[in-house]
Amino acid sequence: MAEKAKKIYEEFIQSEAPNEVNIDHFTKSVTMKNLMEPSVSTFDLAQKRIFTLMEKDSLPRFVRSNIYLELIK
Repeated sequence: MAEKAKKIYEEFIQSEAPNEVNIDHFTKSVTMKNLMEPSVSTFDLAQKRIFTLMEKDSLPRFVRSNIYLELIK
């Protein structure tokens, strides 16, 4: 589990990660601290923050986009 958690962190969470997600510094710090003793809840805060960003920003912009509007016709 520790190896997989580290891989996820390096791919998505750490600064300059290849597929870095847009989360705040506090969330990154908590997640990094959680990596000291990985568990099933290691990424819970990061996941919650990402879902909130998607709900309040990404999804509404997508629903208003021309691509989506054309798709639902």
